[in-house]
Amino acid sequence: MQDKDAATHSKPLVIITGASGGIGTALTRSLKHDYRILGLDREFAEEADDSYELDLTDSDSIKEAMGKIHERHGSDIAAVVHLAAYFDFTGEESPLYEKVNEQGTRNLLEALEGMNVERFIYSSTMLVHEPQVPGRRVNEETPIAPSWPYPQSKARTEAVIREHATMPYTLLRLAGMYDEKISVPTLSHQIARIYEHTLKSRFYSGNTNAGQACVHKSDMIDAFRRTIDRRRELPEKNEILIGEEHAVSYEALQNRLGELIHGKKQWKTVVMPKPLAKTGALLEEKSEPLVPDDFDKGQKPFIRPFMIDMADDHYELDICRAREQLGWEPHHEVFDSLEEMVDNLLADPHDWYAANGVTPPDWIEEAEEKGVNPERVLEDYQDHTRREHYRFLWAHFFNVALGAWLVVSPATLGYGGAMAYSDMASGLLLALFGALSLSLKLNWARWVCAVIGLWVLFAPLVFWSESAAAYLNGTLVGSLAIGFAALARPAPGISPAAAMTGPTMPRAGTTTPRAGSSACRSSC
Repeated sequence: MQDKDAATHSKPLVIITGASGGIGTALTRSLKHDYRILGLDREFAEEADDSYELDLTDSDSIKEAMGKIHERHGSDIAAVVHLAAYFDFTGEESPLYEKVNEQGTRNLLEALEGMNVERFIYSSTMLVHEPQVPGRRVNEETPIAPSWPYPQSKARTEAVIREHATMPYTLLRLAGMYDEKISVPTLSHQIARIYEHTLKSRFYSGNTNAGQACVHKSDMIDAFRRTIDRRRELPEKNEILIGEEHAVSYEALQNRLGELIHGKKQWKTVVMPKPLAKTGALLEEKSEPLVPDDFDKGQKPFIRPFMIDMADDHYELDICRAREQLGWEPHHEVFDSLEEMVDNLLADPHDWYAANGVTPPDWIEEAEEKGVNPERVLEDYQDHTRREHYRFLWAHFFNVALGAWLVVSPATLGYGGAMAYSDMASGLLLALFGALSLSLKLNWARWVCAVIGLWVLFAPLVFWSESAAAYLNGTLVGSLAIGFAALARPAPGISPAAAMTGPTMPRAGTTTPRAGSSACRSSC
């Protein structure tokens, strides 16, 4: 036992912040054979040789932890790997970015000043760099120009390290992480949209040839490991990009996922004008508090207006420095890993949604509760939805008729001016979208009819019409249009998006060969 303890204490010491998290735990397991691991986190790090609970935003808490480390383990530290950070995908500024990422890193560096640290390794992001266009790669010399709060905070934290670090440091600028089960939010939501066959899965608001580099979790851990192993050979101050060289385009991902999930070799994607997409995203975001939780589970929509601005961003990496300084290169490609990711989704959809932090549709929740195949539940929902749709077709015909009436009502009731033009235009739109609502796949058009009805209802007030007939006509027609649109609703418990699913999805756990199986996979 004493020999074992002596061998353990003879190992170089590595401190990992955020050690209880997924990456911290995986890195700890990778290093434990050759290094003594001390975990720093708000929760106990079970895999570490020793763990200290602290709050990065509290300088006294960090100093206290460092004092204990100095007392128990000495002051010689091979490397400090700083993983702990605040992150969200809302695109909104948060005081936690400054408090946790920037001030927390500053507190950590100050607490390390009395220690002999051979290298400080910071987990940054490739997104600190200015995005490029397809055909141009990002390298370490690409200007620092992050475009939204999370990478902006990372860039500011890098500046804190340059200013306050008294030890050699390496900034590892990482691509988006994935493995066979989880992935970066943008990719996991893209997979979910195609799996659910939602209308949003058919639209994109940017260059479909653009893409962003990814890195497999095991390759990322390998990069950290190599940085620690070569801590004395690296330049005193340096930055290294870590990720796969090939950035798979949005279009390529769409087609591959459509093939793997639904057996369709081409997933038709329509490019939507940015102003229209941004307006739609903004309306969806602002109207979320008004949407009943039965429909959206109280979750804000994933696609936010700020993402529309970044839809053209292209991050394809030049990893020459990683090869030269670390001898590192990726052993995985995200395109090749999609098949295993989809297999995990189909094998257990509820577990996949939970692991990726995506809100599952009602039919997956119901299948989990009943212990049945989710695709079978979806089929039942679809059958019921079709029956309900055809049952209320008359309501859409009534909206078409109301639209026709609005077109002729100014001449019939004898009012004119802006009010007349508004009613005629509204009538044409109501008739058009009422007709589109007759198609189950275009069931969303009924909500447009409801919006038109709302406008017709309030238009007399907007234009201050002096015609009592115009007021009465707007009140009656607007109310009826809204009522008919709401009446022709899809089946309870299923979203309109899920109701548009076409072909039956592959059943989870089946052994039937799927289109796009390994026998016919195309290469990158």
